[in-house]
Amino acid sequence: MPLAAQDGEAFIWHYSAVFPIDPAAAELNLVATQPGDLSDGALPGGLIWARCAPGNAAGNVVLRMEAYPSSGIAFDAYDVRMSDVPVGNELIVASTIVNRAPGQPTGGREMIVDADGPEMALLANSALFYYGITGFEDFYYPFDLTGNQDYVGRFISDCATVSGGALVIPTLPLPGQAAGALVPDLGPEISGHVWSRFSQVSDNVFETQLRVIYGVPETDDVAIMGQCFIGAQGPLVALQIAADITGLAENDLATLRIRNGAGQQIDVDGSVIGTAIEFGVSGIELVLEMSDPAWLVIAGDPTVHFERVGGAGGFTLTGNGPSTLGPFLTDCDQIDRLTPESGLSPSAPIGAQEGYLACDSFGRVGSRETGQPTVVTFRNETGLFRALLWIDPNGVPVDQGGLNPGEALSFTTDPGHIWMATDGPGNCQEMIQPVVGQTIYSLTVQ
Repeated sequence: MPLAAQDGEAFIWHYSAVFPIDPAAAELNLVATQPGDLSDGALPGGLIWARCAPGNAAGNVVLRMEAYPSSGIAFDAYDVRMSDVPVGNELIVASTIVNRAPGQPTGGREMIVDADGPEMALLANSALFYYGITGFEDFYYPFDLTGNQDYVGRFISDCATVSGGALVIPTLPLPGQAAGALVPDLGPEISGHVWSRFSQVSDNVFETQLRVIYGVPETDDVAIMGQCFIGAQGPLVALQIAADITGLAENDLATLRIRNGAGQQIDVDGSVIGTAIEFGVSGIELVLEMSDPAWLVIAGDPTVHFERVGGAGGFTLTGNGPSTLGPFLTDCDQIDRLTPESGLSPSAPIGAQEGYLACDSFGRVGSRETGQPTVVTFRNETGLFRALLWIDPNGVPVDQGGLNPGEALSFTTDPGHIWMATDGPGNCQEMIQPVVGQTIYSLTVQ
């Protein structure tokens, strides 16, 4: 009697695509993992691991299956037996035992297969998948790999784009189109890149430093760097964005195409930077005014794609962009009116909801009008009393009432407005600057 799918241990497929600025370092990873294991990072531990990268021959996949007791030791050579027993397809593939290393999903029997070969086809189409080592019948059990199985087909198709030592990065989908399996590529869940904001205010406005960075914390891996400064007509931001500048010289004119997850797109002219640097951003520098429409694309959605027009691919970012860029732009717009303070002020913590501001912003920011009125509901989920205050354009808090645990209040506000929640004695607990489209903000800081 054929086995039913529920007789096999259930796994789900997890697909991770990494596209650093250097195309030669790109890779696609496909992991069959237990349900609930996806919170451990981009590559959770798993039963099966398929990796496609430019270092492999075109269209080749390094396929590894978890080793079990009595299955040999590292570097032993064995033939792997894999099949979909109820259907009747069976393959025998040469493999070598490889130990698991840090950051890898699994150790076990490793083999080289074609992306469009029969081995990957079994993984893509089998309701029940069996594998073991020939001659060892103590382990040959069914596994249900139907969860997220469409990822296997996407992986096979995407791996076929390996050509000339580089993976072809997909473009960000337009509204109404299905999101591709490879977006994002430089997001916090895949590469560890996050937004950070730093402020150091001086009595001399020309010595005040306001910076924003998108990179991997405590490393030199920086994809975006922004600096606010005073221009002849007011505040400006010099925004350096990593891009493919192959064949271009320092200070050459270049155009950066920016598109966000909402489908908004803009082309911005800039100049080439960092052609010969070892550290820092190598790409295109844009100088933007506070009113430049490019900010609506860059800061209006958590997902943004950057690429040089005429260049090879680009990169996509996600994360707390609106939560970090909004306060940065607010500070920059009033850089000559900020109150001096010592030290560095970090951005919202990773995972903070959109609109979050740290309390160290108090006294340095004030509300401004953007002409985009919106209704925002504040919910008190702290379990404690919270007072709600609106910060006027001069930075002065104006009482707007209080919220007991579980209560909510709604206000007509603006993405340029600043709010503050305090405890009973009046100590700031969190500040808020609602982002475009935000309708709910939950007070959670205790």
